Parts: sequence; C-alpha cells; structure tokens
Amino acid sequence: MKNPVEQMLRHAPYEGEHIQVLLDLIQEFIVLKDGEGRWLVSNQTVLDAYELNGIDYRGRTDQELAELAPPQFKAAFEFNITTDEQAWQKGAPLQIEKSFAIADGSMQTWEVIKTPMFDGEGSRHRLVIVSRNVTERKKAEEELKASEKQYRLIAENMNDIISMLNPDGRVRYCSPSFRNILDYTVLEGVDLFEFMHPEDSPAVRRSFDELVAGASDAASVQFRYAHAGGHYIWFEAALTCVWSDEGTVDHVVSVARVITERKEYEARLQGMAYYDALTGVHNRRCFMKRVKLELEESDRHGTSLGILYLDVDHFKRINDSFGHEAGDELLVQLARRIEGHLASAGFLARLGGDEFVAVLPGLTAPEQAAAMAETLCASLQQPWPLESAGEVRTSSSIGVALYPQDADAVHLLLRCADQALYAAKREGRSRVRFYDGVEAGE
Repeated sequence: MKNPVEQMLRHAPYEGEHIQVLLDLIQEFIVLKDGEGRWLVSNQTVLDAYELNGIDYRGRTDQELAELAPPQFKAAFEFNITTDEQAWQKGAPLQIEKSFAIADGSMQTWEVIKTPMFDGEGSRHRLVIVSRNVTERKKAEEELKASEKQYRLIAENMNDIISMLNPDGRVRYCSPSFRNILDYTVLEGVDLFEFMHPEDSPAVRRSFDELVAGASDAASVQFRYAHAGGHYIWFEAALTCVWSDEGTVDHVVSVARVITERKEYEARLQGMAYYDALTGVHNRRCFMKRVKLELEESDRHGTSLGILYLDVDHFKRINDSFGHEAGDELLVQLARRIEGHLASAGFLARLGGDEFVAVLPGLTAPEQAAAMAETLCASLQQPWPLESAGEVRTSSSIGVALYPQDADAVHLLLRCADQALYAAKREGRSRVRFYDGVEAGE
C-alpha cells in the first residue's frame, strides 16, 4: 500500500499544489495574508475549523469572510482583524492566545503567532499567521496551577513544618508554619542544624548524612529547635530523599511536627517510673540504677562511696496517733530536710515506707561519711511542724556502709547498711552505726 502523502503529491501536478498538500497535512492553523488583510493561502485545518469549505476565501478579508462563514465565527474574524492590526503596529512577531468553540460545542485554545513582513519601502507586504492547538497544554497548566494552589494552601495552613533541604543540610524551602511555630523565618541557604539543640544536632546530622549517602531510604529523628523567645521546642521529623535523573540526591524533604507535649508526658511517665510519688526523691528502681553508675565512677577515680540507710524511729506510733496524713507530711518534710544537708554532695532515695537511703559518692575518707551521718542524725531530732498534727518530735537511726570496703555490689552494700541500721536500733535508736562485718551474711 502506497504512502497517502506520496499519493497526494503524485496527483498534485504543480509546485504550488505540492506546497498546498504539505500545508494541508499540518495540524496547526496556517494563513498568509497580504498587506491589506486579504487571505492568500490557508491550509485545510483552518478551512475545517471556520467551516469555509466550498467558499472561495482567496482575496477576501476577515470582514468579508465573516459574512460568508457560519455566524458563530463572526467574533473570531473580528478578533483576527484587531490582532492583525496589533502585529502590524508592533512591527515584530506578536504572540497571543485565542479561544473559541468548535462544532461539538467544546472550547479550544490556540496559541497564535502573527509575523508581519514589510517590503523594501517599508510598506505592509505579508502577514504570516501560525496557530497551534494548546487546549490540552492549557488544561494541564490549569490543573497544575489548581493543584499547586491546593498544596500551597495546605502548606500554609498546616501545623507541620515542611522543608526542602539541600544535600548539605541548607534550606531550599521552608513552609510558613515554621514562622508560625518558632516566631522567625529561616532564610534560604541557612544551615538548618545551626539552631538545633547542641545535644541533639550530632545524632540528627549523622542520620541526615547516612540518608543522603544512600544508607537508608528514609529516616525519623527527634530534636529540639530554638524558638525566637530563647526556649527550645521538641520536634519529630520524617526525612525522605528526592533523587535526580542522574542518580544523585537532589534534595531532602523533611516533614516535622511539634511533640513537646508528648515529650513532657514521657518525662512525667519517667518521673513515675524513677521518682517517689509522695516525696519526689528517687525511688528504689532509680536508686539501684544510679548507684551502679556511681560505683563505676568510684572505680575509675579510685574513690569511695557511702550508703546511709535511715528510717524514722517509732514511725508506726506517729501514724497510729496522728493518722497517715500526718505520717505522709512528716516523710515529705524529712526528705526536704535531708536534701538540704546533702545539697550537691549526694542524692536521696526512698526505698519504701519510712526507709530512705542517702548516697555519698566521691568520698576520699570514711570520716566524710561519718560527719554527714552525724549531721543528719542531729538534724532529724529537731521538731517537725505538721499542719495536720501540730509539732511532732521524733528521731532517726542511721546505718552506714562503704564501697568498696564493705561490699562490691549494690545489693550487698545495701544489705550491709541495713544491718548497720538495725544495730543502731538495738543500741537505743537515734544514733549512727557503721557496718562492722559481723553480720555480713555473705
């Protein structure tokens, strides 16, 4: 089967007809007019669009063709007259867009380029008009614009912070929510890590660099970021790489949300796990964990550690006489009084009931533990002004054990101090006793 174009050319005997055949195969609008606006050449696409088939258009102006073509095209011909004149006045190619309804009633948009040509004397000679159908492109552009508007509205009104970061961590884009949350604007090119909390920055930077290097497809990080007011806000961010066609990282997308409330809740949970609800001092769990660390520090520095195990003498009598509310109030005051003497020299833990342990790390001589124990013993004999019971007097007994002299493990050290405490009670209470190894048990 022969090529249809070849057949058309074979049946076109003259060069002019060959050119016309080629023009008719082109889907764009092509029209050539003279200096007076008369149509000289047009391709079949134009004739079909204006329904000019069977009408001799050559030598006619747009005004004349508007009378011959169907009435729905009158406005289009009038548009042609106006824009033709604009091209002549400009004296250079004029690009415009034109929309009109086709036979099925749908609207089409065409991009029109009108190029004026002048003769040697500067008079109007020819006007070349080339139009292409850009309906689909315009539709895609409008859809993209609408989509971008939607995403912009989302980005501008969401609470999450959306950022585009260069592979070196510098800001390419940051959503307006950044300013809404942190009260200042990050400028393009600024290192995003610059205002991150110094304790969090190294770990986040490490995750970021591993992501850019291709070690992972995504990363989730938590960090504190500086607010304009000087305080820090907790964020959790999901990081994702966007790759270029060359296989390198073009940028990293970060979606970060505030998790300060969650962090505060976690801190409260941790407080419940590691601190005594009544007195606010360390509980047994925290005591065991922290003392293990302190023993390691003692080994590294060649120092000693003192355990002062104490309770309230005849505490049951206070509860029975004044009620448990008074007993709780006494325990709270007792914890505050002990902490006042310890200051930065150690820390206090409540093991349960009226039993407390004061821990003295970094000792260089047993006399230091003895001095603190005697100070506490004397202080705890002073009156207790209780709102629920008035002034109450009591005392405390204290048992002391030392690491590494008495034991080399936390539970053994605590047992030694407990045995010293009971030795003090057997001797009459309100006194200090050191562990002497008699009842070590192991």
